[in-house]
This record gives sequence, structure tokens and C-alpha cells, in this order.
Amino acid sequence: MRDYDSFARFYDLDTEGYEDDLPFWLNLARRTGGPILELACGTGRVLLPLAEAGFSVVGIDISPAMLAIARAKLAEADLLNQAELIEGNVLTMDLQRQFPLIFIALNSFGHFNEPGEPEEALERIRAHLRPGGLGVLDLPNPVPGAFGDTTGLLIHDYTRAGPEPDWQTVKLRSQVLAPIEQEVDVSILYDEVGPAGEVRRTLASFVLRFFYRNELRLLMEKAGLVVEGIYGGYNLDPLTEDSERLIVLARRPTRSRGSSKS
Repeated sequence: MRDYDSFARFYDLDTEGYEDDLPFWLNLARRTGGPILELACGTGRVLLPLAEAGFSVVGIDISPAMLAIARAKLAEADLLNQAELIEGNVLTMDLQRQFPLIFIALNSFGHFNEPGEPEEALERIRAHLRPGGLGVLDLPNPVPGAFGDTTGLLIHDYTRAGPEPDWQTVKLRSQVLAPIEQEVDVSILYDEVGPAGEVRRTLASFVLRFFYRNELRLLMEKAGLVVEGIYGGYNLDPLTEDSERLIVLARRPTRSRGSSKS
């Protein structure tokens, strides 16, 4: 059982200051129009700016703790009428709606690491896309060194203020690479240090699967999606060995599978 609730309160610290991808998602939203569906929306890091820009957005996530944070941020920004948050599993979702744009941001597709899960996630994306709609994945480009230290060494990730006032959090992370399984096993220690020196420790762990370009093409084709392009960055630069990102844009065909021209 995956447990994302355990580190939900630290997720905004983990991604603090990371906005590199926001112009990309906003540009795609302008290109497709709404409503927009974000899968694994977490605490609303991307969903909130889309709502602020005036788009109607739907976010689904399996973690109620993540969604509670997202809902609080939307309420604070008076944007609850722009967004709908749904607690649920992407692999079994059936929203009875279709969207012109569905996306999974910043590595979250890698959480579908069990056999058959990537295929099922892509099938669910296809089912919820309008004909001609765009599905987008943002993943790390799995070249050597892409994941940093993967020897199991415990490294200091950051020391940042929060998540509670007058407290600070020290994040320590250990990663182990399993190249045959195409997985990175991540273990994290969050040590919260209070104003009187008290310490609270939270342990979290998860597995991220990584994918290669040609593998993603085959997965998309199997799901009935047509790859529009695979890129190496948010400016849609060509994918090279120096690219940090692996971004896939795929469309649902305007004709259903098995149909033919009249």
C-alpha cells in the first residue's frame, strides 16, 4: 500500500521555488482550452496557477492529505469555483467526462511502477481524453547520473523553514538504483526541529519507475494514443543525452480504434 499521506505536509517544502514547468503547462492550457484534468495533482503546485489563470481544472489524487492542502490553498486564493478536487486512484478512475488536456507533472507517472500499471494509467488517460485531445507526461530523462547519488548513501537534501511557524525541517534522502527493474528506491527522513530544540522525525519511502523514449512510444501505441512528439525540455527542445526532462505529448485519435474511412 502506497502511503503519500505520511509526507504530504512536506511536499511544498520539497518543491519550494520550483516553477520551471509552469509556463509550459499554462501554454498547453491556452493551446487546448479547458476543462483540464491533472492526474496525481498532489498539493496543487500546478493546479493552482492554472486556476489563477482562469482555467477550469479538475485534479485527482489518491492522498486525502495532499488534497486537503490543495483545497486549503484554493480556498485562500478564492478559487474553489475554478477547481474540482477528487480523491481517487488514477488506475480505476471513471469520471464519465472527457477533457481536451490531461497531464501528469514532474515525475509522478513513475509512481505507477507495478506490472501493468503504466499501461492501465495510459488507458485511463485515453478514455478520458476527447477525440483529438492531448495527453502529456513529464518525466526524468534516464541517462547516467540523472537521479544523482543512487548508492544508498544518506545525503542532506535541504534545511528549510516550516512547515509549522518557528520550526525548520531537515530532509535527508537515500536512493538505490535498480537498473534491471528500471526503478529508483527512495527513502527519506524529515526531521522537524522546534524552537526549543525538540525534534520530530517522519520516515517516508517510495519507488519511482523510469522510462525510455522508445518504451514510451510503445506504451502509448498500446493504449491507443498517437505520439505527437517526445522532447527534452519545457521549451520542447529535442531530446538528447544532455536533456534533463523527457516530455511526451500524445493525442487521442479523432476516430476510434478499428474505424475506417467511409
